[in-house]
Amino acid sequence: MSNAQTSTVPALVVKRTFNAPRERVFQMMTKVELLRQWFGPPGSTLGDVTFDARNGGRYRIPMKMPDGEDFIVGGTITEFRAPERLAYSFTWEEDDKSTEHDTFVTVDLIERGNQTEMIFTHEQLASEESRDRHAHGWDELFNRMEALL
Repeated sequence: MSNAQTSTVPALVVKRTFNAPRERVFQMMTKVELLRQWFGPPGSTLGDVTFDARNGGRYRIPMKMPDGEDFIVGGTITEFRAPERLAYSFTWEEDDKSTEHDTFVTVDLIERGNQTEMIFTHEQLASEESRDRHAHGWDELFNRMEALL
């Protein structure tokens, strides 16, 4: 039995209702041509985005910031059930691979008439500070996505 203590950071949970059918919301999150329209920090440009939309598929989203700094996020799709559920690992690529940290995202989409309720969960973030930064980032992204729906 281990006496090691682990720090558990509460998951980031975002609940939002979109004025669009869930099929459209699911497509916004899984089709490269639609992802390119809303993903990435303000002012960033996206490089060669890939999204292999299937269980076990991989995705990769390279972003260039206005100051020239590059960020790349990617991972593996662990659950792909169109149009109701999407789950994937979420990892920021680092120059030193030993410092990379896998986190996990689950998106549940619930039909509410002509609207879609989204329950977005981002788990296993490294710290409360990281969770708070991701909360701000996801909020900005979902605002942009909502404007396109």
